[in-house]
Amino acid sequence: MPSLGFPARGGLGSARTGGVVPPAGAQAARGGRAAPVGALVPATGRYAVQGAQLRAGLEIWASRAGTRLVVEDDRSQPARAARLHVELVERGCQFVLGPYGSDSARAVAAARPGAVVWNHGAAADDVQRLPGVVSVPSPASRYLVALGRAVAALRPAARIALVTATGRFAGFAREGLERADPALGLGILACFSFRDPPAAVAAAGADAILACGPVGAEVVLFRALARLAPSTVRGGISPGLAAFPALLGGDPEGLLAPVQWHPETGTSPELGPSSAELVADARASALGELDY
Repeated sequence: MPSLGFPARGGLGSARTGGVVPPAGAQAARGGRAAPVGALVPATGRYAVQGAQLRAGLEIWASRAGTRLVVEDDRSQPARAARLHVELVERGCQFVLGPYGSDSARAVAAARPGAVVWNHGAAADDVQRLPGVVSVPSPASRYLVALGRAVAALRPAARIALVTATGRFAGFAREGLERADPALGLGILACFSFRDPPAAVAAAGADAILACGPVGAEVVLFRALARLAPSTVRGGISPGLAAFPALLGGDPEGLLAPVQWHPETGTSPELGPSSAELVADARASALGELDY
């Protein structure tokens, strides 16, 4: 489940890939000689920023598990992801992880009816309900709810302006907040799309502005709102990315973001390493800070 929204730290800095080499065709990572594990990683295309972190996490897991990792760049393209998923299975991988993005995961599930799809990068609710899809991430419908909880703690009874994209992920996220809104004691004052000018969003006079959309669109919005509505609580999906400060071109201090995990939460996972162990492994391998 996502944690409560937290202020993105300016100290995160830009994403550093360290020993992570962007895939150009299949590549085997360190590990034993058993059958490898396949992985679809968007090293290029619209999900490339998230793909760098996805690859970093996979490298850490493969090193800890002593597993060979065969990575293919799906180029953020659903049709290519579906084709490569089948190819990796046919090449003898024990199983295949990914892809990133709900559109790509939807395509993989459609191309492999009856097969298990190990999903660690697609949050859209409809994808997570598909037969055979085993999911790690929280569903999209909980993302803005996490931000709403943070807003309710910071400014009880706040009026919210929502800025959402037109895709299914953003739709699920918006609907989730709309359902939870009364229980949180918040009110949705206005809804906008990313086609609306930031000045119109700021002029709504909301106590908080929450966004859910592509990284580039959120960056443009938050740059403008820093000038137009500096005292308004602001949050979105993208500020949790390690690369966000570099993309924003400034310090994102104060922006809220939902997180799947955080090294300071002190949780004890039932399976896998603790957050502290994961962070230590990342730093030891020169991968730097991992994002949400």
